[in-house]
Amino acid sequence: MKNITNLDIKRQRAGLTKELTAFAVIGIYKKASMKTKLELIGLIETLKHREKNYYEALDLIFKLEKVKDISGIISKLSKQKLDAKVLSDVERLAMAPKTNINTESTDNLPKPEKSYFQKNKLSVVVISSFAALFLIVLIVNSSSKATQDDSVAIEKVSKKQTYISLYPEFGHKFVYTNINGVPTTFMLDTGASTSTVSDFYLNKHIRSGFVSRRSNFIRNAYYTLASGNRVKAEVWQFPSITIGPKTIYNVEIAVMEGIGSDEFLMGMSTINKLGRTTIDLSNNKIIIN
Repeated sequence: MKNITNLDIKRQRAGLTKELTAFAVIGIYKKASMKTKLELIGLIETLKHREKNYYEALDLIFKLEKVKDISGIISKLSKQKLDAKVLSDVERLAMAPKTNINTESTDNLPKPEKSYFQKNKLSVVVISSFAALFLIVLIVNSSSKATQDDSVAIEKVSKKQTYISLYPEFGHKFVYTNINGVPTTFMLDTGASTSTVSDFYLNKHIRSGFVSRRSNFIRNAYYTLASGNRVKAEVWQFPSITIGPKTIYNVEIAVMEGIGSDEFLMGMSTINKLGRTTIDLSNNKIIIN
């Protein structure tokens, strides 16, 4: 199941899907309110690193707004938003009921004040610059948060690692497998090149029809045991072996005479069939990367 991040939710709410072209993104941007445009810029700035159409869309927005970079467009939009608020405040003040003033004496009347814009010109510029800086920080934090969300999602996936359990006994590590419905225990031997079973065990699978000499016998070979003795074995190809959550196919197995069921070895040729693995002996795991 795909992890849903905050970025996924925001882009879905804004309608910024992966299928949109750069011109379609511009269409959404043109129709948006001033506040929504600022939010869209933040999302597009994040998405441009992943999807080419949003990189192109941001470039088109720069040309539309006649700015060079992201700080320029944020400064322009935030100033427009602030100026619109100031105009709204001025209109509201103009519509407020006027206070009755005694016209008999004008000496004590307060001197006419400068217009709202004259009085607050410097403040508007300072506030606009501050707002632009604040929004840049906000977008950077939003991008960082989206990256963190993605990192958390990746971390959650990595925690659900696929591994095969090892079972320690008498100083050795054992692996439980299932071969054609027959539970089979192997002792892990990282020094062995090929997995080995007994001829008695092989005959079980010949009788069941799982393998046959005509289809699955490969060759005769000689192996050197840990004791130093050199022994002859038949090499067979087993159609499949299930090890923990993983099933591997066409596995070469060396069949030797006279070995007991507790002497079955799992060698590296079988382990390598699992793909890239890490053998963690301290935690009794074969981790499949």
